[in-house]
Parts: sequence; structure tokens; C-alpha cells
Amino acid sequence: MTEWQSITNLMVEIPENELEVSIEDYKTVEKKSGVYKIYNQDGKLMYIGQSENLRRRLYEHFNGKRKGYFIEKVRFFYVECENRFITKSYLDMYETYLIRKLRPKYNVHQTAPMRYIN
Repeated sequence: MTEWQSITNLMVEIPENELEVSIEDYKTVEKKSGVYKIYNQDGKLMYIGQSENLRRRLYEHFNGKRKGYFIEKVRFFYVECENRFITKSYLDMYETYLIRKLRPKYNVHQTAPMRYIN
């Protein structure tokens, strides 16, 4: 079984309560753990990431070095569990699954760590 087959057989359920924010409104994002997807001005998915503090991470994207694209909007969902280790495990699993499924242009390796998969 290949890594991709094992990841698609996981039956990962991505939360349906995905939220959306523009550059001007990033301060409305809570300082919680979550997974985010960055879209350019044409609505094309450019990058997928995760953070234990979404507001800080989005600030870094909006005010930092951009990877050759204009950030139009970000879609995200929060990941909250009973302890930090489980939350981090879910963040890694969701990010890995989404990167492998959606293949955003600027996720450099086009893969994420497999430490929680298999």
C-alpha cells in the first residue's frame, strides 16, 4: 500500500464549519489552533498550513514575505481537543490530508510529514 492509498483510506473527515477571512479582517480570527488554506485573487488555492495560533500565523502571511502571489482570502477551521498532543496530531493529519488531496502550488514538498499516518 502506498502512502497516498493509506492516507485516503483513513476516512478523514474535514470539519464542515470552515470560515473565511480577508486581509482586513484577520484580527477577527481567534488565537486558537487550526488549519488554513490561502487563495489568490483568482480564487486559486495557493497554500495550506496549520498553526497553534491562527491569528498570529495569518498575520505573518499577510505582513511577511509573500511567495509570488497576492493573498485575497483565507479559509480555515479551528481544531480543538482535550490536550495539546492530540490537537497537534489532528493538525498534522488534517494538513497532510488536504495537501495531498488538493496539491496547492506553494506547499514546497507537496507532502507533509507521515508521522501520524499508517
